[in-house]
Amino acid sequence: MKAAVILSVFLSVFHNTQSLLPPRFQWKILDYAWEGHAREAALASGAYIPENNMPTGITRWKNKLFITVPRWKKGVPSSLNYIYVNGSQNQPLNPYPSWSEAFVSDKSCCISSNSTVVSTFRIHVDKCDRLWVVDNGVADMTKALKQITAPAIVVFDLNNNRLIHRYVLEEDVLRDSSVLTSIVVDIIGKGCDNTYAYIPDMGSNALIVYSLGGNEAWRVENHYFHFDPHSGVYNVGGVKFYWSDGVSSAVLVPSKKTSSYRDLYFHPTSSTKQFRMSTRLLRDESYGAENSFGVQVLGDRGPMSQATACDYDHSHNVIFYTQLSRNGVSCWNLDRQMTVGNVPLVTSDCTILEFPSDVKIDKDSNLWILSNRQSRFLYGSMDFNQINFRVLTAPVGKIIKGTACERPSTVEKALSFIIRPKSQ
Repeated sequence: MKAAVILSVFLSVFHNTQSLLPPRFQWKILDYAWEGHAREAALASGAYIPENNMPTGITRWKNKLFITVPRWKKGVPSSLNYIYVNGSQNQPLNPYPSWSEAFVSDKSCCISSNSTVVSTFRIHVDKCDRLWVVDNGVADMTKALKQITAPAIVVFDLNNNRLIHRYVLEEDVLRDSSVLTSIVVDIIGKGCDNTYAYIPDMGSNALIVYSLGGNEAWRVENHYFHFDPHSGVYNVGGVKFYWSDGVSSAVLVPSKKTSSYRDLYFHPTSSTKQFRMSTRLLRDESYGAENSFGVQVLGDRGPMSQATACDYDHSHNVIFYTQLSRNGVSCWNLDRQMTVGNVPLVTSDCTILEFPSDVKIDKDSNLWILSNRQSRFLYGSMDFNQINFRVLTAPVGKIIKGTACERPSTVEKALSFIIRPKSQ
């Protein structure tokens, strides 16, 4: 009986992996759409060191796929970039919003424009066609860390590629160990002005809440934002390492209890558990002191299921997770309890999906996955004669077909609702 179950799971994962092949985009090494002789000059000056460029985040907007390249090491000319969805498989990256605004040298003392993004990990596009970026403002993160500009929230209008707003984060919401890894956006009501952004501070175990309407930010701390010491060991691509990372990504889900607030689903990177809290608490500045109330523990994804990133597909009510130690992506239908059996690995490949770094759902309910061999890049060595960076995509419905992430029956939903933790 066990053998039959294992075979069924294997065939399901194999089928779903096949639907993602071949990768939509892939690169041995990242290059950029240089102008004139700028590439030669950048190589000569060290402003561009090809082997030091590694993509970390993606998000799609219409015919563009945005790709972020954090300044882990020296020689990254542009952190915020895009390619064309219908372009070639290994097309060069286009700096955003332009070369003049995106280019930063490691020798820079400051930024030349408020539109400049120095170093970002993961980004977000909201329903108002705005691109939200959290800029850490640093260069050469793994060696001689240099703070080129203060950490900031940067917002662009994608319809005209213009800067809407730059908000510099004050020192009182940051710590010396702060690392801002992603951003998720909550729009209240019908317009676009009443907006909140939630920013995980992975390095100092917090969430930063930003109100666009009030143009202010505050820090929220909670015991559940910390990592689990039992889940800090990783083995990816033959490289073993230990991370004590807190929350690095989160998603917003409509609340079953109120239409005024949503639920923020989050998990520390070095953890296998899933948590939830209401934005009613996060939007209350008095909640900022460290405490443990207001958070529900929803369940556990199972051993070796640590995830850097997640995203939510409202059409199927499913959250997707990157699975570092399993070289793949798993999913969870929120109408079911979180148990190991209800969070299946829907796609996995030790080569193509080695170190899945980011996962996104676009407006058409397509799943996008970025893999980047990050463990080799940071702690081992890369072979740039091989394909190292890949972007894969497929419709969500196709990926979850035949898995526990498909819509449950009416009876299953009723039973799950009765016994699941309730929002507060």
